[in-house]
Amino acid sequence: MGSLQSWFLFCIVHTTMVKNVYTFSNVALHKPASQDSYREIYPPSHAVDGNKTTFLHSDTVVAVPYHWWEVDLLNSYTIPSVTITSRNCCNSRFRNFTIDLTSDHLPSAQVTRLCHYYPGSFTQFATHTIACNETFTARKVKVTMDSSDERPLDVSEVKVKGLHVCGNYWLQFTLNAGLKRSEVPLDLPVVESTRACAQRCREDIDCDAFQTMTSASSVTCQLFIGRSGDTISDTNWKYYSFSG
Repeated sequence: MGSLQSWFLFCIVHTTMVKNVYTFSNVALHKPASQDSYREIYPPSHAVDGNKTTFLHSDTVVAVPYHWWEVDLLNSYTIPSVTITSRNCCNSRFRNFTIDLTSDHLPSAQVTRLCHYYPGSFTQFATHTIACNETFTARKVKVTMDSSDERPLDVSEVKVKGLHVCGNYWLQFTLNAGLKRSEVPLDLPVVESTRACAQRCREDIDCDAFQTMTSASSVTCQLFIGRSGDTISDTNWKYYSFSG
């Protein structure tokens, strides 16, 4: 059996055995992590242990131009955003960093692409969600920070919003015009456009669908957990869900 056939068979078997394969989640939690260097009591695994009171800390004994931290997600996921919480210490230490995503569909020819460059600093114990410039499919997520001024890389937590590649190899929104999802939304911000609502859904790790109602001055945006739910006919609303 060819490798492509084997991959599709795996996806079919996997999706029939595992529930909620189509749900976004923090796919970095408890996954193996590595770092260019670290202090023994502050290992790279602290960034994916689900505990914001722990943190990783690079070793500053040897001066290097960049410090990096990486997590191996162990499978391929579609990744729209990464959420990072800085350490409860030292304002502006964590700044000017890049997030890169590496695909492993062909292990002999891995492809690394830029998710986002963040040109700024975090205050202490701050949490920010960084949306990727484009939505990519990848196995590894890497954070790299300039350390030419001998700043260590130390953060409390990294979350990666991901959807298993078998559930959705090409990520896009499906429009269901004239439908309104009737359950209580996860969040309901007022935004300036449908695009802004879609961005909110990309950035929220629990969001799988959203709906909008447009007025002359703004867009009512409602975010939902799960790709499907109870809907009613309502021509004032447009309902969008992630689909393959």
